[in-house]
Amino acid sequence: MLREPWLICLAYLACAFVVSYLLVPVAKRFATAHGAIDMPSKRRINTKPIPRMGGIAIFGGFAVAMLVGAIVIKLGYLPGLLINPGTFNPLGVLIGAAVMFLTGTIDDVRQISPKAKLAGQVVAACIAVTAGVRITDVLIAPGGASIELGLLTYPITIFYIVAFANVFNLIDGLDGLAAGVCTISAAAFCFLSVTTNAMTAATASAALMGACIAFLRFNFNPASIFMGDSGSLTIGYLLGVISAVGMMRTSAVTTLAAPIIIAGIPILDTFSAIVRRLREHKPIDAPDTNHIHHALLKSGFSQRRVVLSIWAISAVLAFSGIAVADGTLYVKIAVVAFDLLVAGFLVWKLQLFGPVLRHHILRGSASDQRAESDESTEAGER
Repeated sequence: MLREPWLICLAYLACAFVVSYLLVPVAKRFATAHGAIDMPSKRRINTKPIPRMGGIAIFGGFAVAMLVGAIVIKLGYLPGLLINPGTFNPLGVLIGAAVMFLTGTIDDVRQISPKAKLAGQVVAACIAVTAGVRITDVLIAPGGASIELGLLTYPITIFYIVAFANVFNLIDGLDGLAAGVCTISAAAFCFLSVTTNAMTAATASAALMGACIAFLRFNFNPASIFMGDSGSLTIGYLLGVISAVGMMRTSAVTTLAAPIIIAGIPILDTFSAIVRRLREHKPIDAPDTNHIHHALLKSGFSQRRVVLSIWAISAVLAFSGIAVADGTLYVKIAVVAFDLLVAGFLVWKLQLFGPVLRHHILRGSASDQRAESDESTEAGER
């Protein structure tokens, strides 16, 4: 009988890996049959048609692993105490994941409107909240003082889950990028969940890792399949749920920073995209080519080098997130300061706000020129 937490997680990972690996050819055929194909264009990196329904393999592997695990637990072959029953309903979370997956699938096939897609995401998040996934309080001191969120628990948790889904949706722009970042983030969440005995979150993290690793076999450059919205929204939803229920909250820094640091790259990318679009008076969901991976490509990096570089940065941030969760107060402060410096360096080096800054600089220059012209005119009149 498997009783060690890490062996249990490995079993979930292996199950998800095998199922996802076998489902990739099925996903390719389904995408081809329903016209879910990414054609080459100015905004896309691929130079040939690629099917984009990889979410079938990712969700399928994750769901089968979790259902098989639930059956094994029910039969008494895994220690029930490790699963922490009563904290939330895993089946409800899985139903929410299915709704998120179906929302992405419909968008992959039919290209639904942003409002309709957001509505599906909110429904999925509401199901997770109904299943018991809730951010109920925010700890404000290492001694345990906290602020109860009360009724704000529900909108805050829903926003949190939907935000995670969308940050991974936005970063899915290069072969293997989103799947690799998800694997790294899930590994960090798995480690923290095991150390805090939150085994439902730990096994879910392991299953998500297995599904993404199997998918990477076909998605890394040169990719033969993309995950599409069916995959990116699903992995974002799952990471949002896992981070909400699987973290040990020991201080304000830990509560607010650890999940954000672990998923730092997609969050930074999304934040910079939102700022750019708001400043340029464009819709938040308007596409552009100024994401982190686009900036690296423009710097002359190959697609593989861009992905590997972002993976490396994500791994550093994942270790930082673990340090924030488990370290002393001084370690937490030092790590958060370091990560803020890293974020600032990326923003400066990659000019993530460059178009925005240029917009204001040019506008300022034009104003200065007008002022100088007015002064010259007044001087001439005098």
